[in-house]
Amino acid sequence: LLPAARAAAYGGMAAPGAAALVQYVVLRGDLARPPLSWPLGAVVAQGCHAARAAAHAYREHPDTGAYLEQGGAMRTVVLE
Repeated sequence: LLPAARAAAYGGMAAPGAAALVQYVVLRGDLARPPLSWPLGAVVAQGCHAARAAAHAYREHPDTGAYLEQGGAMRTVVLE
């Protein structure tokens, strides 16, 4: 999890005036192209596994906790 800026969770939202925490997930676009030609679902599934593993690995970090406490307000940006 990479914070856009440090912010405390506030009622499921970022604190007023604070930048939200954002999780960035980078997917390997080359996996979906020849010669590998992975199905899109497989590429996305690997990204989901990696994102979940990162959240678990850094679960004790204050930014990770604040991100997860946002619940439905969590922001994730997916890049190639």
